[in-house]
Amino acid sequence: MDKSTQEYSKSLKIKHFKPDEVPWRRIGQYRYRVVEDGTNTQFRMSVIESLLPPHSEGPIFHFHEMHDEGFYVEKGTVRFHCPGRPNIDVKAGEMVVVPIRLSHKFSNPFDEEAVFINTATPGFFIRYFEYLEELVGEGTQLTPEINRKALLRFATVPLTAEDVQRIEEENKRVD
Repeated sequence: MDKSTQEYSKSLKIKHFKPDEVPWRRIGQYRYRVVEDGTNTQFRMSVIESLLPPHSEGPIFHFHEMHDEGFYVEKGTVRFHCPGRPNIDVKAGEMVVVPIRLSHKFSNPFDEEAVFINTATPGFFIRYFEYLEELVGEGTQLTPEINRKALLRFATVPLTAEDVQRIEEENKRVD
């Protein structure tokens, strides 16, 4: 190892996430907690754990301009939606990866709560959750309007109903 790498490595540490030490935070009807806020990875990656209650819609359709996402389901089932494509039901122990610019959303239409780990690379998208929490405040539900406002601030494009319909019609013609 060269001296500069050795010197630099002195500033690094392994982060050890202990779930019992990190409280759940609330965004309306949803809960989340930060596993890695990006500061330990120079914002190359962030990780959150989310809890979706039964019969919840999740975010609106959107796509990201600057980051990929991974979703590892720990408990229950999470349904992933992409306009014009079949839904994917991801069960505990399974994972999906959503690349940049793929329109998507997720939900929990099932009777059991769902818990999943969500990665974002690069990791700046973690600030979206904090901003969303600020917008929703105490006792308020997460609405599509609030969701749209927060997404726009973080290099994420919310889709309109017309966008979704157009994509679905175009994909039908391709099939």
